[in-house]
Amino acid sequence: MKILHITPNIETGGVQSLIYEFGKYQLKHGHDVDVLYLRNDESLYYKEKDYFDAGVKVIRGRYPKTYDPRNILVIRKYLCAYDIVHVHLFPNQLYAKIAQMLVPRQKRPVLITTEHNTYNNRRKYSMLRLLDRWFYKSYDKIVCISRQTKENIDKWLCSESLSEKTVTITNGVDLEKFSSAPDRLSEAIQLEPGAKYIVMVARMTHPKDPITLIKAIALCDNSVHGVFIGSGPLESSMAAEAESLGISSRIHMLGNRTNVEELIKGCDIGVLSTLWDGFGLVAVEYMAAGLPVLATDVDGLCEVVGDKELLFSYGDTKSLAKKITQLLSDQDYLESKKRYCASRCMEFSIDRMNSEYLELYKKLNR
Repeated sequence: MKILHITPNIETGGVQSLIYEFGKYQLKHGHDVDVLYLRNDESLYYKEKDYFDAGVKVIRGRYPKTYDPRNILVIRKYLCAYDIVHVHLFPNQLYAKIAQMLVPRQKRPVLITTEHNTYNNRRKYSMLRLLDRWFYKSYDKIVCISRQTKENIDKWLCSESLSEKTVTITNGVDLEKFSSAPDRLSEAIQLEPGAKYIVMVARMTHPKDPITLIKAIALCDNSVHGVFIGSGPLESSMAAEAESLGISSRIHMLGNRTNVEELIKGCDIGVLSTLWDGFGLVAVEYMAAGLPVLATDVDGLCEVVGDKELLFSYGDTKSLAKKITQLLSDQDYLESKKRYCASRCMEFSIDRMNSEYLELYKKLNR
């Protein structure tokens, strides 16, 4: 099969990591795989090398803005050259629908999309339900990354015919990559004797909530440090918050890194604090690296973590600080949660996810 993945960009993030893994796996199994990313941003060009090294062709868009409606014509240009077109994220989902209308029916490829979140801002406005119903009708399948993601989109669309199109394929992680990674945290920051390091990997932008973790660290023992991997518009407020709390020396903001697994490996606890998250891929990465996980109790993410003792309410800094302290002060408790997380992550392997997607492609392309 000839397969095209369409994404807004290829910068660091959970969705982009999945697309990279899709490409490698599908290429390995004998299919031609290309990735079209629509936001023409010079700062992303360096990421193209990762795809080319893996043998996946990258097609760069023409325009610098994700929401530029001219991206419809960019998508239209490539649609007819593929058997399967797999669309990721909005507004690509809308633009691909319109682009499909602009090509002859007999030349249209199989069109599928993955719903990567349990919630989005369009669902604040009931009138936009009609828009979503309209463009989702053009997709042969709507893949949901968790049970809760499927339940939420079915409820939002409130359409029996669309509900029949939604299926669940849970996300997966290259577990071996994280379990076997060496510890290179000391190459990124100067480690302090006896210090404990709490890591959060995320794009530092809404709906992620790194501020809650910074406030929680301020409530913990002075030996507790925060390591933040990822960049975004929240970085300035994170730095200001750390300074106002007098803990700037205990907060390490590393920006985007290519060796995330090696940095995670040197930390003691992994945290994902967020307002919503359809799955929380990084939570599985923490588990695979041997860390216990603490995460916000939100749809999708709570389903991945499973253990209520490892969940905290959104914005509850005191609860998060208490859970961090309990893990770091009770060795038996810490080891029991590590064992639980090591076992839990085995349910989310990248091979299982990829094989389920490939079977879906084959079924739709008959």
